[in-house]
Amino acid sequence: MVNTLVADPAVLLAAIRATGGLPAALADPRAVNLARRTAESAGRSLVHCTTGSVRRHAGGRGWVLGWLPQSTPAPEESHTYPVRNLTPVARLTWACCLGLAWPDRVAAPYPGVPFRRSEVVDVSGELGVSTMWVKTALFRTLIPSLLVIPDGGALRLGPATAALPEPFVDAMRRFHDRLPRLRPRPAVPHDTELDDAEREELDFEDDQDTRLEDETFTNEDDFGQVVYDDPWGE
Repeated sequence: MVNTLVADPAVLLAAIRATGGLPAALADPRAVNLARRTAESAGRSLVHCTTGSVRRHAGGRGWVLGWLPQSTPAPEESHTYPVRNLTPVARLTWACCLGLAWPDRVAAPYPGVPFRRSEVVDVSGELGVSTMWVKTALFRTLIPSLLVIPDGGALRLGPATAALPEPFVDAMRRFHDRLPRLRPRPAVPHDTELDDAEREELDFEDDQDTRLEDETFTNEDDFGQVVYDDPWGE
């Protein structure tokens, strides 16, 4: 565990690139300014992001490498756009995450609003996707790639989403109205009593959400960056 600030701009840029989102508490502000100028000379930018619930680094704020508008790579360069490398199920799961986190088309998708794992499962289930596949896509693809991160008992869009070039964001805006979202539940009159089956279903959903809040899926690497344990790993 590194307990001192990274004061060398070159080391700082390398750490940001290696971690995909370095906590700001580990970056010397003077090094950040120098690293920003160095990055801009190479067509890159330093973007503020949330790195998730990082112990000993309050707020989980950090830095990720983005792109300057004039240096944005072509969409065909798939290694630059992590979304293009996702499997179909992972893409659909990430689309569900976007639909939950990004309600306003005019606003930027990042940082968006927090959402819950149960909501992702519900939305994808309406599309006929297996719950097990969705959980696998979340914890073995989207979270390790930092497109999505756990933040307390919720999920939110991650540093890799913050770093997406503007042309890619503009393309996503064109199908914003087609993103999967939760259907509004019909209002239930206050004097309506639930039957036993409905009560059991509500209790089960509450237990699932409480379990996600109580479980800890994170550890830290040498840079203080969150490493996510796969709760479905064998």
